[in-house]
Amino acid sequence: MQAEVIYLLGNNGDRIPYVVADASTIAIGDFLELADNRVVTAHSTNVDTPIVGIAAHEKVANDGHTTITAITNCVFKATVDGAGCTIGDEVSMGSTAGEVELASSLDGEKGWAVGRAEQTATSAETAFIRSKFN
Repeated sequence: MQAEVIYLLGNNGDRIPYVVADASTIAIGDFLELADNRVVTAHSTNVDTPIVGIAAHEKVANDGHTTITAITNCVFKATVDGAGCTIGDEVSMGSTAGEVELASSLDGEKGWAVGRAEQTATSAETAFIRSKFN
């Protein structure tokens, strides 16, 4: 499941370019997980990981491109994993690719939180999230 960007904020979403392996496949809306020095991959199942933004465009494997743009300032819609969330809760990445869950206190301290819920949602529902990419 990918995030759906609903509103671009700031300067057209405050887009930032990152390095990506030529062999990578990334869909529009994938959360971008920081793997190395400014190198990103699509989020898979890691829960405790830094997410730098949402993929602004598709990256096809072996297409010769080694950069991808991350949208960092937006309101996005994502599926909520785990026990759900309440308006105002911080959320971080869930254990299912592309899904968010209620953030723990450690997520906030480590910078792993990806946003703040603007809607209450139960597990498997979607909610609007105000981005908080670090």
